[in-house]
Formats: sequence, structure tokens, C-alpha cells
Amino acid sequence: MKRPLPAVLLLLTSACVTTAQEGEQMQKDIASLRSDFTAAQKKQEQEAQQQKKQLQDTLDQLARASRKSGADLAVDLEKAQNDLSSLRGQIEVLQHRMDALEKSSQDQLRTTDAFNQFINQQKKEAEHPTDRGALYNLARQKLDAGQTGQSRALFQDFINRYPKDELAANAQYWLGETFYAEKKWNDAIVEFQKVLKEYKGSEKVPDAVLKIGMSFQAQGDCQNALLFFEEVQQSHKGTPAAKTASERAGECRKKKKK
Repeated sequence: MKRPLPAVLLLLTSACVTTAQEGEQMQKDIASLRSDFTAAQKKQEQEAQQQKKQLQDTLDQLARASRKSGADLAVDLEKAQNDLSSLRGQIEVLQHRMDALEKSSQDQLRTTDAFNQFINQQKKEAEHPTDRGALYNLARQKLDAGQTGQSRALFQDFINRYPKDELAANAQYWLGETFYAEKKWNDAIVEFQKVLKEYKGSEKVPDAVLKIGMSFQAQGDCQNALLFFEEVQQSHKGTPAAKTASERAGECRKKKKK
């Protein structure tokens, strides 16, 4: 027997996020429905073949009856006519059943398509969420995992979606870090400078100034690096960034003396 479709439809229309276990159960239900449909279709085809055989047998009886005469011929003809009438009725019933099965198959395919779209949407949102907190956290996770390209795309999306959010400055800073991690120093400098220009009051400003200096230092440009290290020490005294800037400035001065 076919299982009722409403169980799948109810899952598709629910507002909650489907868990992996529920998604697997949905897939099993769809597979079961497909198996039931295939079995039912095979059964209908077998019945149709049987009906065709019975019809052929009846025609054969008519052929044999045509060679008879008298009372036997009348009896055979009446029986054949009755058999034909019965077969026509059975064929009509079978056709209705096949039509209903076809409609059920189309409904099942639409349900399957809707289910697949739902699952794909869930996967897409898991890979690239739109919720601000989830989007920011996923971007950080990708950066910590060394997946700088994916992290950069997520941080950029966050900034585009939430430019005035309290985490926007942090997102801009970490965007610069994705380039810094790839040793793309000039690209990193451009992104860190945006923190200074667009988020002047952010707590990430000292770190951004420091990283600009470190990006110049990484390219062997201690002259420019020192300017930013000194800026951190003077304008952001007492911060961890100022301490690191002092150490980095010392490295540059030692290098210049050699």
C-alpha cells in the first residue's frame, strides 16, 4: 500500500529548521514512496497484461464459435459477448486506476522537488547564513581554520548587509587579516586603513594601525612601518597593540643600524 503524502508535505511546510536526522528521515520517506509507486505501477502493468490475454482468449473463442452452428453457436456467442462486456468494464476500471496512479506520481514528484528545494535551501543557509551573528561567527571560524578566501567573502557580505552594526568595524578589521594571513601586504593595508577611516571610534583602531605598520615591515619598509608603530605608542598608550608596536619598532631600529 502507498503511504500518504501529507506526512512529507507537513514537514515541508513547518517553520522550524530541519535537523540532519529529520532530513535523513524525509529522504527515507521519499524513497519508500518511490518504491511503493514502482511496485504499484508494476502490479497495474501485470493486471493490464492479464486483461489483454483474457481479451485475446475471448477473441479466440469467437473464432472457434464461428466454425460452429445451431444452438452451440448461439450459446458460444452469448458467452463471448458477456465476456467482452465484462472485460470492457474491467478495462475501464483499470484505466481509472492507472489515471489515479499517474496523478499520484505527479503529486509525488512535485513533493519530492519541493523537498529537495527545501533541503538545498537549508544547506545553502548553513554554508552562508544571513543572520548577523551566525554570519559573523562563521566568518571567524573560517579564518581560524585558515580558509581565508571563504572567510573574506563572509566578512565582506557582513559589511555589505550590516554596515552600521556594532560588529562592522571588527568585520572590517578581520577582512584585512584575511589578506595579511595570505601575505598580501598591500591589500591588507588598504583594508586596515578602512578601519581608521570608517570606524574611527572602534576598539579595533589600535590593532589596525599596528597591522599597517607590520605590513610595511614585512615588505622591508621600516621607514613607513616606524611611523605607524610610533602612532600606536603615542595615541593608544597602555594597549596591547602599543606594547607590540614598541617591540616591532625596536626590531626596525636594530635593522637600520646594521
